[in-house]
Amino acid sequence: MGVRETIDEIFQSIDTNRQIREPFSFSVIGMDHPHIFGMVEGLCQAGATLHHVYDRDKEKQKRLLEAYSTAIAAESAEQVLEDSSDMIATSIIPAQRARLGLQVLAHDKHFFSAKAGFTTKEQVQQARVAKKATNKKWSIFFGERLGVESAMLAQYIVERGLIGKVFQVTGSGPHRLKKETREAWFFDPVQNGGILTDIASHQMDQFLIYSGATDAKVLHSKTANYQHPEYGNWEDFGDATLLGNNGATQYVRVDWFTPDGLPTWGDGRTVIFGTDGYIELRKYLDVGRTTERDHLYIVTQSEELYVPVSGRVGKPYFYELLIDCQNGTDHAMTQEHVFKVSELAIEAQEQAVRLKGWEGST
Repeated sequence: MGVRETIDEIFQSIDTNRQIREPFSFSVIGMDHPHIFGMVEGLCQAGATLHHVYDRDKEKQKRLLEAYSTAIAAESAEQVLEDSSDMIATSIIPAQRARLGLQVLAHDKHFFSAKAGFTTKEQVQQARVAKKATNKKWSIFFGERLGVESAMLAQYIVERGLIGKVFQVTGSGPHRLKKETREAWFFDPVQNGGILTDIASHQMDQFLIYSGATDAKVLHSKTANYQHPEYGNWEDFGDATLLGNNGATQYVRVDWFTPDGLPTWGDGRTVIFGTDGYIELRKYLDVGRTTERDHLYIVTQSEELYVPVSGRVGKPYFYELLIDCQNGTDHAMTQEHVFKVSELAIEAQEQAVRLKGWEGST
C-alpha cells in the first residue's frame, strides 16, 4: 500500500465526533491563561459536562458561564473541590498548578492542567507520590500536539512505519508577545517557570511521542532576554538539545518574537526525520500561501505528498482522556509521559546557559 492510500485509510478510521456514553462532569478552578477555554471546549465536545467555574476574576468566569448552559458560578475554590464533579481543570498561574493538583487528588478527583504543569522538580516528585496513592489521572494538555490535527496525523503515520525509524525531531515554537495583554505573573520567572519549562514542554512531548523514546538527557540548553530589558530575568528566547534513551535526538527553539505581519500568533513547525523519509508540519498556517491550519508534507523512498489535514482528524485526545478516567486505562497519554516531559523541560530550564548578548560586534 502506498503512502497516499495508507493516509487515506487512517482518515477513514477516524471518527471526529466520538462522545463518551457514560456521564462525566468536570469543574474549573483558575483561568489565568486562556488555554482553559480550549480545554473546556475539547472536554465538552467529547461528551463531558461543565459544572462549577471559579476564578477570582469574575469577568473571566463570566465567559465560561455564558458559553455553557450547565456551568454554575462557584464562590470559592473550596466549593469546587467539594462538589460532585469527576475532574477539575485549570489554567491557574503555573507555579500554583502542582499545589492545586495535590488538593484535587486528595479530594478523589482527576486533575487536568494547562502546560506548564510544574515549575520545579520537587513539584513533580510530590505529584508522583500523590499519584501512587490514587487511581485518578494527573493530566497536562500539551496542546501543540494534542490540539493540532496535523500533529496527531503525524503520530499515526509514524506508528504505521511510513518513514522508518525516527532518529531526530526538530521543533520551533515562536509566539507573539502582545505584552500589553499579559498579567504581571507572566513576566516573573518564579511564577511562570521560564521559557523552556513553559513553551518547550510542547516540543519535548512531541519528541518522546514521535521518536518512541521513554526518557532523555538534556545535552545543552540556552536562554536569553534579547529585546525586553525592562523585564529583567524574564526570557524571550530559549533552545535545547536532547538525546533520547533510544539514540534519537531533538533540537528545539522557542521565542516571543512573532512579528505583527504574521496573521496568527506563531509559525509553529515540526520536522520528523526517519530512516526512510521525513515529515514536516506547518501547524498554524503555510506562510505566504494560506492562513488555513494544519499542513503536512511527507517524503518517503517512493514519493512526496502534501496533505491538507484541517477538519479531518479532530482532537481525539479529549475523548480518550475521558475514557481513561472512566475505565482506569492509560491510552490517551501515559502518566509517566506526563511527568517525564515536565522533568525534561524543567531540567533544560535549570541548566540553561544564560546568553548576555553580542560582544565586539561592529
